[in-house]
Amino acid sequence: MYLRSAVVLLIAVLVNAESNIVLNGTYAACDGGYCMPKHLCPTGRINDVSNLGPNRLVTVRIGEENECGDFMKICCKNPEQINYKCGVSNPQGMVYDVESELTYAKYAEFPWTVVIFQKASSGNNPMLAHVGGGSLIHPKFVVTTAHTLKDSQRYVARFGEWDMESDGEIYPTQDIEIWETIKHPHFRDVSPPENDVALAVLKENVIYSEHIRPLCIPSAQDNFDGQRCIASGWGLDVRTGQPPAMMKRMELNVLSHTRCLTSFYLFGLIVMLHDSNKCVSAVQDQNYCFRDGGTSLACQRADGSYVLAGLPSWVLYCNIPAVPAGILDVTKFAHWINETIEEYEEPKSKL
Repeated sequence: MYLRSAVVLLIAVLVNAESNIVLNGTYAACDGGYCMPKHLCPTGRINDVSNLGPNRLVTVRIGEENECGDFMKICCKNPEQINYKCGVSNPQGMVYDVESELTYAKYAEFPWTVVIFQKASSGNNPMLAHVGGGSLIHPKFVVTTAHTLKDSQRYVARFGEWDMESDGEIYPTQDIEIWETIKHPHFRDVSPPENDVALAVLKENVIYSEHIRPLCIPSAQDNFDGQRCIASGWGLDVRTGQPPAMMKRMELNVLSHTRCLTSFYLFGLIVMLHDSNKCVSAVQDQNYCFRDGGTSLACQRADGSYVLAGLPSWVLYCNIPAVPAGILDVTKFAHWINETIEEYEEPKSKL
């Protein structure tokens, strides 16, 4: 199934996106810099923290007039120094010390994780229905599974989310409409799906922050077989039988194509596994499940950064974690992803 319905038997030299992202194009210009949130540039100059108050808190003066017209912002000098390298997590989380009997992601632990909602109605306050997820890889693009985004529907991507039932987190989320969906030309809506990958083009650029950062795209030469990786999302939590409010954190082992087929066979399942697919097995008590489609399987490199190794695409029995779940092998699509982004941006660069 596509992480949404049960199936018993299924018959069925590259550019690496590790460049730093400069924020200049996403903020209004001011005298000698750009108007930015004070928590990103507390004193008006990058990396200058000498004037921060007690406990390193950022001082905001209610109603203060400034050239940015917003007391929560400041004219930040030398913003060209602000770079957010891809694949940098917050392994200890931010701000909150979470206590729970179950394991969840820490706040901002995986800052590239995106929630995708379908706009269920029109108007100023449309109803939003959670349908899946994605990974932020560029200020304008999110990678997700092609089956998650239907051509006839409208979608919104949310960045910086953690607890879906609360708006009390310290940093705000960003909701941005998906302007266009670019599906892989050889995507086939079969079981299991083939070449199940798409780029969601955002209506406006994401503003990067400490809790909103991109994930790296792998190269075609990367191989993650046998590696333990991390998945995140808000799909059904098989431990509770309910959709989780908090972002899930799942440790999964990446299986080779051959190991996938062998694992399914041992469970008495015959699966025709397309070359674009691999699978993962749960380390502990949960695997991908309903509405996890399109979220990231992030694997760590030797330098500590994370790379998008796979996209959860389909699953047979998510309530039996021992049964592997199917993923799209992103290494096979790195060239298409990078080339598509370059082609999309090229006309604008010639204006």
